[in-house]
Amino acid sequence: MIPAMLVALSACVPRYAQLGPMEPEDVWSPLPVQHTQVGDLDIAFVDSGGDGAPIVFVHGLSSHLGFWEYQLPELAKKHRVLALDLPGYGASARPDAPYTPPWYAEVVADWMFAVGVERATLVGHSMGGQVVMELALCHPERVERLVLAAPAGIETFTPGAGRFMKDYWTEARALDAGEEQTRANFSTQVFNRMDEGAERLLQERVRVGLSARFAGTSVAVSRSIAGMIDFPVGERARAISAPTLIVFGADDRMIPNPVFTGGTPRNIAERAKAWIPGSTLVVIDGAGHTVHHDAPRTFNAALSEFLP
Repeated sequence: MIPAMLVALSACVPRYAQLGPMEPEDVWSPLPVQHTQVGDLDIAFVDSGGDGAPIVFVHGLSSHLGFWEYQLPELAKKHRVLALDLPGYGASARPDAPYTPPWYAEVVADWMFAVGVERATLVGHSMGGQVVMELALCHPERVERLVLAAPAGIETFTPGAGRFMKDYWTEARALDAGEEQTRANFSTQVFNRMDEGAERLLQERVRVGLSARFAGTSVAVSRSIAGMIDFPVGERARAISAPTLIVFGADDRMIPNPVFTGGTPRNIAERAKAWIPGSTLVVIDGAGHTVHHDAPRTFNAALSEFLP
């Protein structure tokens, strides 16, 4: 009886690979996508325009600006909101680059200059949080305020754990992930709330994974993971001078790493608060790693309250 039920349930799972490849330029965006040149890099981004104080959103590992769908239109009511696809991801270029957080921080700073943003509130999720912390440390004059959504870079790893993860996350592993594995990752690690938006992001990830351009993304994923491990922010966060809001989901299943670190998301969140002078911490019950998606109203309210 139970095997028959499992077969019936599996038959109901969408098979997005059957829809064929999707190019990165064709994924849905909450605002019209533009492009600008930053050195030799073509950067895809969105910009609401307007006279409001600018907010720059930086996505996490293996994602793109569409992951901010619940923030960009809402915050654009009072602010100029911008979000970019980091190189290696989305519709941006896929160069032969190190893809480390310090490298990304310089790219984001140069892109901000290219689009006419001298200083802004920076909002970063996961890897994006690590990137904006690096930017705040290297270019504090560019950062008005800092919002860290489940940031990487506070959690650190032993040399042995770091080697294992870098050896595991090869370019081939990202390239060869099939639809079932991707769905499992989305539903058990990335999101705690698989709504229509998360389902659309899953479909896009599966179909873009069939595109020839995804080979470049697989390189970016592997090097990004190695870069996050090799360049943790750690206690350097004590030198961050910008007013900082830290937001974690209480049920984050990615940070801390359950295999090598253990503990709870609150442990890492409170460590970040202790290290970043004068920071504010919000922990949202029921939300997971993609906290801004799982609890958008609570996240947006905390962000709005934090902003001047």
